[in-house]
This record gives sequence, C-alpha cells and structure tokens, in this order.
Amino acid sequence: MPSADIHADLLRISAEVAWATVATVDGQGRPRTRVLHPIREVVDGAPVGWVGTSRLPLKARHLASNPYVSCAYWSPRQETAHVECRASWASDARERVWQLFLDADPPLGYDPASIPQWKEGPLAGACDVLRLDPWRLMVLTAEDMASGRRYERVWRPTPGSPTAGRPPTGP
Repeated sequence: MPSADIHADLLRISAEVAWATVATVDGQGRPRTRVLHPIREVVDGAPVGWVGTSRLPLKARHLASNPYVSCAYWSPRQETAHVECRASWASDARERVWQLFLDADPPLGYDPASIPQWKEGPLAGACDVLRLDPWRLMVLTAEDMASGRRYERVWRPTPGSPTAGRPPTGP
C-alpha cells in the first residue's frame, strides 16, 4: 500500500479523534502516559506531529532522558493509529503551529489563545511546541478489519530521510 494512503488514514483518524494518549519514559525507565492534542502534516514524506504544550519540568525531564514517545489514537469506529516518534522541542515553530491549529476544523482545530496561560499569543507565556518525527506508523481502519487485515499496514521512513526519527536500536 502506498505511503500516501496510510498517511491519509493517519491524518483522518487523528483529525477525528484529536486527542492522543502519549507515553514517555522517565529517567528510571518507567512509562508514563499523558493525553496530548497533536496536529499532523506530511513533511518530506513523513507524517510529522506538532503539539502546542508547556515545557513543564516533568515532561522536559522525561524527554531529556529519553526523547522517544508513543502516540496512540482510538476512534469510536474502532479505528486505531499508533505513531512511534522522536520528540524534540521546536520553539521556533510556535507561530506556525499556532496557525495550524487556528486553520484546522474542529475538533482538531481550536484557538490556542483560549488556554489561559497562552492568552497573550504564541510568543508569550508558557506556550511551546514539540515536534514529533515518526520512525514507525501503524494504522488499522474499519476497512482493514472488514477485509481481515489486522495491523498489516505499517510505514517506516526511507533510511536517511530528513524526518526519520528512528531510534538507534530496537524494532
């Protein structure tokens, strides 16, 4: 299946669901989940995610210790998308990501200024941005389930691609 198809399904599922369960790992190797609101776009052939967030000490420590995160989306139609990523702070993208959220249709799109600590705009307050560069994507749609294809649709970036967030070891 062409990567454009799996990317389109991820973009559709993530736009419909809006919220992802995101797992990080702390400095002692223990997982921790949180719910974040990523917005995704295809950049250089990869479904890059952007999260408007605050650089809270716990999240910053976890990402400094281990920058790899797992994002899971589940829709009421029983469709799922799992995106394994490398997370990095992208403060220079705050205005652009702010605009991506303003331009998107709800429930994915919203006005970031509605968040009290961000009311003064993308360059003020506690607003920051995480960039999520995927090294693996797996999608399961209702059509996949109906046809008996369970978790067969997996995408990985082309080796050496500029957005490849693949960890140095592991699957």
